[in-house]
Amino acid sequence: LMPFSVFFRKSLKENKQMLWKLTCCAAGLVLTQCFLVRGKSMQPTINSSTNYSLLLLNRPAVWFGLYEPCVSDVVAFSKPDNSGRAVVKRILALEGDFIQTHNNDIACIKRGHFWAEGDNAKASLDSNDYGQVPLSDIIGKCYAVIPLPTFLSSLG
Repeated sequence: LMPFSVFFRKSLKENKQMLWKLTCCAAGLVLTQCFLVRGKSMQPTINSSTNYSLLLLNRPAVWFGLYEPCVSDVVAFSKPDNSGRAVVKRILALEGDFIQTHNNDIACIKRGHFWAEGDNAKASLDSNDYGQVPLSDIIGKCYAVIPLPTFLSSLG
């Protein structure tokens, strides 16, 4: 941080620009939820080189109804077993879509629901196991993945 006296020596325009940048950074930090992910269900997209990854989620878009789910979005949502835990999966189908399940059944997605699966089908507990998920269970859309270094992932 710069000394307080330097702040006042700068022009009003420079100060406004700096304050705007600081405000945007602070808002981004407040409005972004960091989500620690562990497991193999989303490999290779997430956790490809380490055991843990940090996901950045856009929650305000969901809170304010600005997020329109799309097929292929990676989202965090409340686990359907009412455990209070959250999971991260990819949306494969939305209301009105048809999807072939892992046991070769055809499912039509109900209104207000979606079908989610992990990228690693062999290691994923997903809609093939618990069925369609209500759109209202979405916590946030993932917009960045930060793989954690191996030495950090061994701490957990």
